[in-house]
Amino acid sequence: QDCTKQCDDMTTTEIIDRAVGSHDTEKLHEHVDSAKRSIHWLHFACPCRISSHKNGVCEAGDFSAKSENELEGTKPAQTAFTLLSYEESSDTSLLLVKPDTGRMHQIRLHLQTLGHPIANDHCYGGDLWFGDDEGQQACRKSREWLNRLDKGSNDSDLTISNAPATDEEIYQVVANKSREDGESMDHFIVKTCVWCARCRGVDGINSLDGSSEAKRRNEEAVFRRTLMEYLVRSQGIWLHALQYSLHVNDDKSSRTAKYRTALPSWVHDTIVKSNE
Repeated sequence: QDCTKQCDDMTTTEIIDRAVGSHDTEKLHEHVDSAKRSIHWLHFACPCRISSHKNGVCEAGDFSAKSENELEGTKPAQTAFTLLSYEESSDTSLLLVKPDTGRMHQIRLHLQTLGHPIANDHCYGGDLWFGDDEGQQACRKSREWLNRLDKGSNDSDLTISNAPATDEEIYQVVANKSREDGESMDHFIVKTCVWCARCRGVDGINSLDGSSEAKRRNEEAVFRRTLMEYLVRSQGIWLHALQYSLHVNDDKSSRTAKYRTALPSWVHDTIVKSNE
């Protein structure tokens, strides 16, 4: 309730300035009445660990039931959150976050653990193409198309770029194909590459005959493949590094150097909606 009240009393930029310092001048921040600068923070402590180094996947939670070997790499982590604004139509909140430790994917993990993941962070509880019905529909169709190229895979998360080559593909694409006289190495690699053949589709495995028409078809297939990959991958999440602080100590003085970045477009949109 205190966090909600501060959003009613101040704009998003005012809360940011009072929480981490004014972007224009530190003196303005220092002379604001202390009662008015009071910002309410939620401090959350929960250990984090890397569960898969190969895939870069992390997790947070209670690891007390895990074995000693499984606990290797588990580290304490703490994050502070405060509310900047809430948008009822999308049921989303804009937060200002201060990580007190620097664990991999810490902010994303802590928000997921709290039950409030970053809305479009599909790796940690959010939805790919959140709030964009057309984008979600295009994503589903693209994934279906990619999986059909993978010869009917039932794995909804599998795309042809990461599926191992099958024996049939190796036979059709690679076996009994040698480099011809005058053939460039680039062309030979493309001709014998399973994943290049997948880009052209199942019917296009033997389509590279060197003609201009075959080259055109191949370029179209690669473009289509690239577009489909784009639609099934994250376009970025709503997580922005707003400010960095560096504490400098020398023989004469102690000071803090700060670097503030510009607010992303999705924050500006929220400010407009909040003021309306």
